[in-house]
Amino acid sequence: MKSPRAAWDFPYQPARREQPYTEGPPLDVVVAGRVEIAAEALATALRPLGPDVIVEPLVARAPLYWSRVRSQSRATPEEVATLLSGLPVRYVASARSETMLAAEPLVLSRAQRVEPASGKAAWAVHRRARRHSESTTGGRWFLGGSGGGIGLERRVCGTGAGTRLAVIDNETADVEHLELDRVCCVGVEGAPATMGHAALMVAWSTGAAPALAPPFVGVAPDASARLYCIPKPGVDVVSLPLALATAVFDGADVVVCATYVEGTVSPMLDDALDVASHLGRRGRGTAVVFPTGREAASPGDSIHASLSLGLGDPASDPRVHCIAPGGRDGGWFLWQNPRGQVRPFANRGPAVRWMTPGDDIAHPFSSHDRLFHSESSGASAIAAGVMLLVLGCNPGLRLHELHAILARTVDVPSEDAVDALVDPADVLPRGIDRDGHSAKSGYGRLNAARACACARDPLALELSAMGHDDLAKSWCTRRRPYSRASARWAVRAILARPDLEHGLRIVLRHVRLVSAAPSRDAAHARGAMARQLAVVLRELSRMHPPPRVRVEVARALDRLTSAASGSAHAALERAVYALFRDLDRRDIPSIEDTVFSDVVRS
Repeated sequence: MKSPRAAWDFPYQPARREQPYTEGPPLDVVVAGRVEIAAEALATALRPLGPDVIVEPLVARAPLYWSRVRSQSRATPEEVATLLSGLPVRYVASARSETMLAAEPLVLSRAQRVEPASGKAAWAVHRRARRHSESTTGGRWFLGGSGGGIGLERRVCGTGAGTRLAVIDNETADVEHLELDRVCCVGVEGAPATMGHAALMVAWSTGAAPALAPPFVGVAPDASARLYCIPKPGVDVVSLPLALATAVFDGADVVVCATYVEGTVSPMLDDALDVASHLGRRGRGTAVVFPTGREAASPGDSIHASLSLGLGDPASDPRVHCIAPGGRDGGWFLWQNPRGQVRPFANRGPAVRWMTPGDDIAHPFSSHDRLFHSESSGASAIAAGVMLLVLGCNPGLRLHELHAILARTVDVPSEDAVDALVDPADVLPRGIDRDGHSAKSGYGRLNAARACACARDPLALELSAMGHDDLAKSWCTRRRPYSRASARWAVRAILARPDLEHGLRIVLRHVRLVSAAPSRDAAHARGAMARQLAVVLRELSRMHPPPRVRVEVARALDRLTSAASGSAHAALERAVYALFRDLDRRDIPSIEDTVFSDVVRS
């Protein structure tokens, strides 16, 4: 008798097979140096290959030093590396063929963190949020909080002002409808304008140009976007990492690449992702977003569609935010064929990290509510927009802190429909691991308002963790008894200290219980709340806050100490209890209307 399938199991068989190495002629390789190597020195060392060797410097900015070498000679990367053995070479890799070579790691300690360029190369941003007239057509369901939307609320999320988005694609049709900073060509002399895929990615992330009537407002409409155009798939494997590294060096906060990139893994991509993760955003890390893609072909020994993200695909890299598409009902995106049967529209696998809408959504360049399949490509663009909003709310977040906030604020996807399936194996696996991960939807569906509230304020972070989302969002949009800089820093500090999170939750849960029955307060020691808050603040002060925040924390500690008894402590308690006076109300009094501000505000 056949044993039942495990809840985590599915037909995990990518249809694509790795091709054997068949380099040259002509020779086409990338030489990566530990330091900058002059083109003349490379050409001299490679003279045995013949007189037609061409050396093209690609990038020479620490820690990346790449040169592309071409020749009509037939030689392997290993043979080229042997000829260059007297030079400071890290590796030699094919510029056209995929390879899983794990090269010598970059020396990141010698590299400067990436600062946005200035002068003519400067990437302009919108420093302040602008007013946008957002329509409420049915096709904009993907922004909403019900069903499978991302739960966007402008009063909490803002507009992504001050952030930069890089979109990597291979064509530029419809870019005249976009408010782009510029179009950059990488590996191509001119940008082809055959399809509008790239323009859709930009528009769903940030919006269309105001010239359209009515204008289309994207997830993060005040983020500044650049388009990096690379060659069509199959031409080379160096243009993608070069575009990625260029975007990071230009100052991108988020990079999304939704074009076909399967089969392009290389040591250069490894280098570029390292640069993004460790040097981007002034050393905080640039978020890189890829879609899951879709592989419907059946492996040779299977009757089921593959729908599997291969471990060797670029989207499976752990430094990449791999995005799956969701449907209107909050589950995995399933499409219906003319016979009424449904199939998925995305790969699944261990590397899937998040899910965002990928069903029929509003087409950005249509004057009426025309719906368009966004699939995993559009889902990745929407996810990039959510990340821009979170970074706009707290620009100091490091990449691992961004991941932590997104991970703890996701929505649990709905169960997939089981009726009218073409193949029941298409929607496997059925289960979710204990850590909340599913091969289809990752750790869950991104929730923009919840993530942005948690990024803004430490109390909102803990209120949301306790399940009080409305209160968290209301609290983070009111004037609070501490500065915005202190709130942003405290979020980062608390994410690193689960014990401090517990300390804050002790206070919040106490307040919740006493607010439910104010008579309970008399049973607790006078001054206990001030002491509890002082303990948490004292620990925060030991986590090396920046100078301005350090002064603010010290003043708050002094005031909390003085509030440990008497009328000042009573005023503190009344103000804090007011937080939970009515959890169903959204019009919680602004903090300046309470006596709490007189006790604690620095």
